[in-house]
Amino acid sequence: MPALATLNRFQAAGIHLAISVVVAAVVLAALLLVWYPQPYFRLAGGAALMMILIGVDVVIGPLLTLVVFNPAKKSLRFDLAVIAALQVAALIYGITVIAQARPVFVVFAGERFTVVAANVIDPESLASAKPPFDTLPVGGPRIVGARLPDDPAARERAMLLAAAGIDLPMLPRYYVPFTEMAGQLKAKARPIEELERMNPQAPGTVAAAIARSGRTRESLAWVPVVGRLEVGSAIVDTARGEVVAVIPVSPF
Repeated sequence: MPALATLNRFQAAGIHLAISVVVAAVVLAALLLVWYPQPYFRLAGGAALMMILIGVDVVIGPLLTLVVFNPAKKSLRFDLAVIAALQVAALIYGITVIAQARPVFVVFAGERFTVVAANVIDPESLASAKPPFDTLPVGGPRIVGARLPDDPAARERAMLLAAAGIDLPMLPRYYVPFTEMAGQLKAKARPIEELERMNPQAPGTVAAAIARSGRTRESLAWVPVVGRLEVGSAIVDTARGEVVAVIPVSPF
């Protein structure tokens, strides 16, 4: 093994670390762009999941190489292959966990938006939902509405599920196109100035979101957004029934 024979354990661990950092950076960038676009990365608690993935991929692998590397060992190639296999397996497992926790729907159920992760969606409700709500999106969360059914029996069933911890936003069976929630959105949206008064640090973030939208301040309002670990605010155009932006500004 002429190439390995010229390295010491610190050089080998350094090379392993550099490769691991590149792989982790590529994976992180892909996840941020596809599954956890901002601000959902923050609202859905993506940082904690990413730190676990990076810790396993970037730290543990190179440390194991530092411990086992010895050019004189006959089993060195096998040892490094085992470390690489374990690292790849850990990476695949980490990506699987992150995929299951990714935000798939941002649901407006009449008062606020709720960021719903893939692993809290009720499977039975998903299977019985109408298209396009019967499949989980893979290209980032989809904004939808949710409405309790008119049928008394179905409404009672939904209430019983809510009592068991399966709230309306977790039930795709009751999803509707977000445009159908325009009336409730207009009724619950609050003035932009109120959000800015509640958050002294918010005006810059709010102003930037409004500027990017190309709309006037007077045409916009806000509604709370509740994520898994944090809360934010949705800037909405109530006249058009549209979400202009979701920003990491607390509504409380």
